[in-house]
Amino acid sequence: MGSRRDTILLFALIALVLMMGFLARSVEGDNVRDFRASSFLTSPGGAGALYQTFRELDLPVRQRTQPYVEADPVGAVTVLIAPGESPSPTEVHAILRRVREGGTLIFVLESQGGAGPLYDSLGVYPHLLSYIGENRGRYDEGFTAQAAPHPWTAGTRRVKNIRATFADSSEALQRKGVTRLLTVGREVAALQWREGKGEVLVWASHAPLTNRNLRGSGAAGILARAAAQGAGAKGRIEFGEWYHGFRGEGSVLRGLRRFLVHHPAGHAALQAMAVLLLLLLAAGRRFGTPLPAPPARRRSPLEHVEALAGAYRQAGARRTARRLLVAGLARRLGRRAPADEAGAAELIGRLSAASPVGREAAAALQTEWKRGGDADLVSVARGVDRLLDEVRKA
Repeated sequence: MGSRRDTILLFALIALVLMMGFLARSVEGDNVRDFRASSFLTSPGGAGALYQTFRELDLPVRQRTQPYVEADPVGAVTVLIAPGESPSPTEVHAILRRVREGGTLIFVLESQGGAGPLYDSLGVYPHLLSYIGENRGRYDEGFTAQAAPHPWTAGTRRVKNIRATFADSSEALQRKGVTRLLTVGREVAALQWREGKGEVLVWASHAPLTNRNLRGSGAAGILARAAAQGAGAKGRIEFGEWYHGFRGEGSVLRGLRRFLVHHPAGHAALQAMAVLLLLLLAAGRRFGTPLPAPPARRRSPLEHVEALAGAYRQAGARRTARRLLVAGLARRLGRRAPADEAGAAELIGRLSAASPVGREAAAALQTEWKRGGDADLVSVARGVDRLLDEVRKA
């Protein structure tokens, strides 16, 4: 039964390892195909590299998985990179209020069809660059923008992989005091302006900030300087992940339930757990009536005698053992047990000479007895048993 249980447990362990490998592979595959510009993602379209760059620069960054209302206060620097879901009007009001009080907003537009209350409040809208006429080049490389002189662009002359600029309908282009940080010919790719006591930095294209392009685009330095200046000595830099679909309600059970119910890998995990449960139930169920325990093996009388004889030999008590064997013979025959060896020899002699039955067995016993201390105790015991058998038969 133990071997069978070990086999089942080994099979369950193998199945669990395979399941974990499948889940890891599944999640990795989803990650590769996930184009959200989230700092949680290491896919080509994600922004995990930018977040890690900020961490390596010892900037006080965190990933915010809460909305901007009815939760923690808005941080000193708010970073929103091409959010798939636009903040609500109430959240936009909270963000801009924090900016006017001295905060910083870094907002990167969703290049393809981005819209919402934040776009309207800032007056910025994206425009995809055309790849005809003077704007030539391959789409996967994008265009190169020239950087204007500014403390945030120090050391950065150009930024590559620009694929969108601000549409002509963007009111922010006409703001007073606005700085056109990046330009592609006559098109504008990044803007900066003051909002109350704070600062606003808006990018029209998120392509330079993705994991695929960040290393060679030259965009990381500009955002890092803007974030570091906005955070100051005690502020924090928050990447808004709530708007990429990462919800942080703080409940592990709720997150686990969402994974098991809505994710394909969660469905596979449920099926694997069901199989393992069935295997464990099958391993613990008894099929049929249990076999009775085997009876305890007892020593035969001969083995018992040989064991005692060996013990007496080792103790040097052969004569005592001989006398005790003859004393047991006398009691079984209804006679008084001899008190010493002389009495035992006399009893054996009488049995050998005068007993009507067992005379041959008594004679053989007497012959072995006369050997004295050299007598074999096993032979004496066998002689006693043989004599008793013949008497009982008579």
